[in-house]
Amino acid sequence: MNTRSSDILKGPQWANVRALYKADGYSREELEKPMIAVVNSYSTVCPGHVIFKNLSERVREGIQAGGGTPVEFGVIGACDGIAMGHKGMRYILPTRQMIADSIEAMAEAHRLDGLILLGSCDKIIPGMLMGAMRVNLPAILINGGPSLPGRMKEGNPYGGEYIDHSIIQESEGALKKGLISEEGFKWIEEHAMPSIGSCAMLGTANTMGCLAEAMGIMLPGTAAIPAVYSERLSVGYQSGKQIVEMVRRNIKIRDIITKQAIYNGIRVNAAIGGSTNAVLHLLAVAYEGEIEMSVFEFGKICEGIPHLVPLIPAGSNTLLDFYEAGGIPVLMKELQEVLWTQEKTCTGKTVGELLENVTNHRKEVIHPMENPVHKMGGIKILKGNLAPEGAVTKPSAIPEKALVFRGKGKIYEGEEEALNGIRCGEVKAGDVVVIRNEGPKGGPGMPEMYKAMKLLVGMDLGDKVCLITDGRFSGSNNGCFVGHICPEAADGGPIAYLEDGDEILVDVRQGTIEAVCVDFVQRRKTKARVHKNITGCLYQYAQNVGSASNGGVIPTRERQSRPGCPVPVGTRTGKRED
Repeated sequence: MNTRSSDILKGPQWANVRALYKADGYSREELEKPMIAVVNSYSTVCPGHVIFKNLSERVREGIQAGGGTPVEFGVIGACDGIAMGHKGMRYILPTRQMIADSIEAMAEAHRLDGLILLGSCDKIIPGMLMGAMRVNLPAILINGGPSLPGRMKEGNPYGGEYIDHSIIQESEGALKKGLISEEGFKWIEEHAMPSIGSCAMLGTANTMGCLAEAMGIMLPGTAAIPAVYSERLSVGYQSGKQIVEMVRRNIKIRDIITKQAIYNGIRVNAAIGGSTNAVLHLLAVAYEGEIEMSVFEFGKICEGIPHLVPLIPAGSNTLLDFYEAGGIPVLMKELQEVLWTQEKTCTGKTVGELLENVTNHRKEVIHPMENPVHKMGGIKILKGNLAPEGAVTKPSAIPEKALVFRGKGKIYEGEEEALNGIRCGEVKAGDVVVIRNEGPKGGPGMPEMYKAMKLLVGMDLGDKVCLITDGRFSGSNNGCFVGHICPEAADGGPIAYLEDGDEILVDVRQGTIEAVCVDFVQRRKTKARVHKNITGCLYQYAQNVGSASNGGVIPTRERQSRPGCPVPVGTRTGKRED
């Protein structure tokens, strides 16, 4: 087999390269096989990534069994939960770019033949997919899997018997209002997350694992396997063997993650009630694969897809329930009539072939299309005079009575100011909280307004207050919220010129977000925008990052037009509907 690595490992002219590998302990026989990168984001900082120390061993064994040679290198993997609510959150989205850059540099510098991507949490999976799309090699992703949920039957705000890490911040608001005791709050801290793994609800981490599987770049049925289950180690071995087969058959990541595959991911995200961050990440993955896609196209693909899986924060189930119900294959079976089933997967089979023998045995967890949890799906793209380039919300996590919200604006120049105001009781029922200057450039780094929304929910204001921002939200957020408002304040977007008391109308049903009777043209003449003193890597990020409506990417090539997907938006099961 002629491989990329063999170009620098064969012949006397490349003896120096072989010598360096032999210094690592590799034999001549191993250097004659495909060189497969194990890209490992293991750390003891992020609980979602602790599993990769053991999992990578099984992956290497699988690669060897398949006839390849594993070479391992590490990438960073920051934890959103630890970075939440302070300066550190500004670094989280930029790490997505750092991860992609690292993979590109290592794969190209060493002419590696294939990639096994070990990543689990929020920005790590999309960063890995972005890097893999750039180099366009055979690739398989293995996520670390969700943690086991905590159990709390009495006073459970989600209505079931399970809880997850996200309940802690919500409980801070409840503690402040005297709705729970100090003892009860401490109990939640100790029991909300009883094992390693990504948080047990459908946050961005588990959303992106599910969408990677839906797009065909993971072995089927693997995204929701709990981190502590032995089955996950078995999947590592199987994935290791399969990546060598992909190299032999020259199946590359862009053969799998096509525009239609991303469409499948978008519709799966709508059906599971996935994270709003999926919009940002799928647009970025599309960009790195040279696939033309807009935020409004994303919204169009979501239309008509109901919410089928009631997972925390939009229901009472956790990823453990989803796993036991059959996970992504079962959900995709329910969605089969609205998916592009001819798409190839990392198994070599098509989506349709993988779904042939799948059966839904737990319809209370994964609902059929005719009996949805909510008729409106998990993502809605809004547009209006406050967001002419789009904004993102999550209807499945918004209380029914707050899907249309009208109120007076209460303006905060950043997250810290907003948190102080909320904790001091400044926010009242009927307010529209505006947190601005937190976009990709303005943050910089587009931090999540997770804490602010969780505090409001815990204070019983989740359906009585709407929070809008040019920043992001966590996949675990619920309540009435709108993020990714574009253009952002730092780019002169209308949100920069809102004033306290302005009337704001958010209509999720109609897909609009408007400032009522506001003359933005006149205000632009008189109002200066906030400027921040930015240093270090965030300075370079702020100088170069693009709009959230385009995925919040740093450009990696000259802008060029590329033909889009030839399949119309309304098609189903890979067939053209005229």
